[in-house]
Amino acid sequence: MSALNRPEAAPEAAPKPLFEFVSELARELSTGRVELPSFPEAAARIQQALSDDSVTAERIARIAGSDAGLTVRLLTMANSTLLHRGGAQVTDLKIAITRIGHENIRTAALAYATAQLRLAPDLMHIRTHLDSCWQEGVRVAALAHAMAKESRRVRTDEAMLAGLLHNIGKIYILARTTKTTDTSLSFDDEALRSWHPGIGQALIENWKLPEQVALAVGGQLSLERTQNGPADLRDLLSVAVRVAKQMANGSANDAALASMPAAVALGLTDSALVRIMLESQTEVTMLHSALG
Repeated sequence: MSALNRPEAAPEAAPKPLFEFVSELARELSTGRVELPSFPEAAARIQQALSDDSVTAERIARIAGSDAGLTVRLLTMANSTLLHRGGAQVTDLKIAITRIGHENIRTAALAYATAQLRLAPDLMHIRTHLDSCWQEGVRVAALAHAMAKESRRVRTDEAMLAGLLHNIGKIYILARTTKTTDTSLSFDDEALRSWHPGIGQALIENWKLPEQVALAVGGQLSLERTQNGPADLRDLLSVAVRVAKQMANGSANDAALASMPAAVALGLTDSALVRIMLESQTEVTMLHSALG
């Protein structure tokens, strides 16, 4: 839970009601208590099953098969052009699960769960915010996936999962607003930006997802590398988040981005980043298709 105690995770300027509310969420997560409205049971069971390294494709198929929507999502990902170019279409769930691998199963299940959140009747008042979070997650996931392919220093499936989950803390905070009685609670962008990485890390740890994904999400706002060794998932996610933000603002500076210590460690030159940014819309389209 150390990520929740970093200075950037508790800005002094945060409004008191917001500070108290998010602090309470942090305390809940530190005890292992996770309350995410409308989170599909099958998706939660999939995450639990995948925490066992010896879990079989047959067991995962049984769990996923209990939810028609999740089944469709896994089959769609297995047949997507993002992960499978050419070859016969898969219609058997067990074969699909074997084809896409555990990390992509996690991604598909969490994407499905997030989609269900966006459709939940009791969250309709923040539907626009949830949609924005979803679109942002897909953009960062697509960029992270492309950067991982380019750098070959980070696994592409873990990069995509970290990208999709990079703002899960923001989604969790927004989704939990219905639990408060203070209708004046204001979730300004700066407060969400400061708090969500630590909340996201704690949430990912509670779901027992890979440690490197949790650490990457928790450290995504860091501008400096904290280690001298090989580039890792945290480096890649921090670059992907920065690139996505600058592209959204129409101010992407490939030379400045390529000079980031994390980008240098990943071997991402300015020309490589230009190519990735130009091709990112295709990646986003493919990822949207893969995630349904």
